[in-house]
Amino acid sequence: MNSVKLYGYSTSPYVRKTGSFLYYKGIDFTHVPVNPVEPEVTIGFTEQTQVPVLEIDGEWRLESSAQAYWLDELFPEKPLCPEAHKAKIEQIDKWVSDSFLLGIFRYSIDGEMNHRFRQVGWRLAAILSAQTPLPEKTRHLWPEALQKAPFIQNMAKHMDLTENYQDMQLRIASELVSHIGEGPYLGSLDQPTMLDFAVFPQLVWGYMFGLEEHLSAAAHPVVKAWLQRVATHLPDNPTLSADFMLVNSIADGLM
Repeated sequence: MNSVKLYGYSTSPYVRKTGSFLYYKGIDFTHVPVNPVEPEVTIGFTEQTQVPVLEIDGEWRLESSAQAYWLDELFPEKPLCPEAHKAKIEQIDKWVSDSFLLGIFRYSIDGEMNHRFRQVGWRLAAILSAQTPLPEKTRHLWPEALQKAPFIQNMAKHMDLTENYQDMQLRIASELVSHIGEGPYLGSLDQPTMLDFAVFPQLVWGYMFGLEEHLSAAAHPVVKAWLQRVATHLPDNPTLSADFMLVNSIADGLM
């Protein structure tokens, strides 16, 4: 039996992405929460602070997309990147990495430090603290710390910050619909792949854990139908965040 461990904090979209790969493949694994304040406690063996870290039988890999390919090598059933569709998957995965996932961090980069921003920051700190307890002072200062975090500032270097935030959201939503195409899955493929499991947990996580009142992605009929299809391949909570912090279920958001 393989020993599989996924290190990372569940507020990271990249960690949620790899978690969904593992869930889809039906691989038994242990999620090892990482404290972002003291990452060396759990991932010091990598000599860096990047998550997710996927460890299998003593070997480990970084980079969530590379982890998908590695999983397919070791566990070929239910491939995340079927060879017949590899070129298309790699093309769309570039969009996922360079646009969709990167766009998630835009709010933290240029969001106004108002009451709403603080609420989001404090909620993120609470979700983190549920698995790796943070000092009260750290939780209180989390909104400011998040905006100044080195990894957030590094993300900014790869974004077009001249594009209006709302325009960026609309563009990415339109591109997502285009990539779903005729479906049933991303790339108009007839089976789910690493693309679907990279995007799905990010769209549902905020609703599930109280960061948005409604599952906004489900407002578009094409995206809603796609969400319903992908949900059948994953557990009720595929996000790695603690169940007791749940506010809403995916099923409720897709009614």
